[in-house]
Amino acid sequence: MDKDITNKQTNDNSEAATERERGSTEASRPNVPEETKDRAQEYLDNWKRERADFLNYKKDEVKRLSEFATFANEGVILEVIELVDDLETASKEIGDPGLDQIVKKFEEFLKKHNVERVDIKRTFDPLLHEAVSTEEGGNKIEEVRAGYTMHGKVIRPARVKIIN
Repeated sequence: MDKDITNKQTNDNSEAATERERGSTEASRPNVPEETKDRAQEYLDNWKRERADFLNYKKDEVKRLSEFATFANEGVILEVIELVDDLETASKEIGDPGLDQIVKKFEEFLKKHNVERVDIKRTFDPLLHEAVSTEEGGNKIEEVRAGYTMHGKVIRPARVKIIN
């Protein structure tokens, strides 16, 4: 029996010591819930910032890929334009209606791919035209080589002479 009493006293002493430790821990850190809330808020703010950065990255990537897909054929289109120039020159020299039909088919092909010829009826525009020669006091322009735009972007400026 003495053993049971001693064990009981030992258990009571350990429970009291544990209670005192808990009390002293809580007393030494009275702002634990506030610190935890601040840290949780900081983590939440950082997560929101990272989430917003990721969403912006996704939007930018979609835009970049869309632009890439839009202008991916630009090199091929420029080669087709060179062929159209050669066919137009040959058609003017020979005067064959068959060549005119081929040129029209190529122009339809280009139009289908949102490629448009630069208008030279306007005044000189350095964003659309490239001056190859000028005369003093000239205000009209004459086309030397056709220019083209694709989806509103100049892919080849029109070469023009500025004449009287």
